[in-house]
Amino acid sequence: MAENTSQLNSLWNELKETAKFHLDYAKLTAAEKITVLLATVAFALVAFAMVSSVIFFVSLGLVMLLAKSTGIFGASMIMAGIYVVLLVAAFFLRRVLLINPIARFVSHLLLNND
Repeated sequence: MAENTSQLNSLWNELKETAKFHLDYAKLTAAEKITVLLATVAFALVAFAMVSSVIFFVSLGLVMLLAKSTGIFGASMIMAGIYVVLLVAAFFLRRVLLINPIARFVSHLLLNND
């Protein structure tokens, strides 16, 4: 009888230790995935800021170039029209340009067990 109790205690201790290791592994995996996600978001924000600055200065240059032949008002309206066309294209292609890549990245990050 004492031998059975000893075996049960040993089994219980092994189960607790195994559960503890699995919990620690899950915590480490979650921390790794959150780190990758936050690093990607930070990179995307920095890239967005830099690309916005580049687009602003290129637009300003194009307005100055177009202003020589159409005047400043006409050049500004042409740039506004270009941005409207880009906005409409982005709206119609939002699934291809935004939703699918983000969904693919997040699902790969969360479901990949490498």
